[in-house]
Amino acid sequence: MEREPQEEEKIILERAEVGDINKILEIEKDITGTKLYHGLTGSEDREKDFLDNTFYLIKKDGRVVGNVAYSMKDKDRAYIRWLGIAKEFQEQGIARKALQTLIEQLKGVEIIELVTHPENTKAIALYRSLGFKQIGEQMENYFGDGEPKIKMILEKEQSDQKN
Repeated sequence: MEREPQEEEKIILERAEVGDINKILEIEKDITGTKLYHGLTGSEDREKDFLDNTFYLIKKDGRVVGNVAYSMKDKDRAYIRWLGIAKEFQEQGIARKALQTLIEQLKGVEIIELVTHPENTKAIALYRSLGFKQIGEQMENYFGDGEPKIKMILEKEQSDQKN
């Protein structure tokens, strides 16, 4: 069960720069190699993928513990491309806090979408707890890697849009 960060634990998102690619890759090397996560390490052109998305380093008490990235599909639709937390820091509520912070930063966006592996049950439970819903059926070979994905979206309510 994921626990909420203690009050003294500061979880922040810090905008990543090109020079931070190696930090992102270090985190991803810790969690890749499974069919559940395919991050920047799997990219043929890491710098282009980095520049095409908005990357944040996730920091806990000043230490880089993960990363999250998104891209804008259009002015009303964002797509969360990557979310990864180093194994040592998983199940501490960090991913939840990072997503809550990102969702708040994207408050003017009507729809936030993502895809995940259908066996990534912890991530799916987290996304659902934040209001994401699965859309459509499982998609086979979604990234051309032979692995299925499911699409989830968070549709902001009209009252959120006006505030």
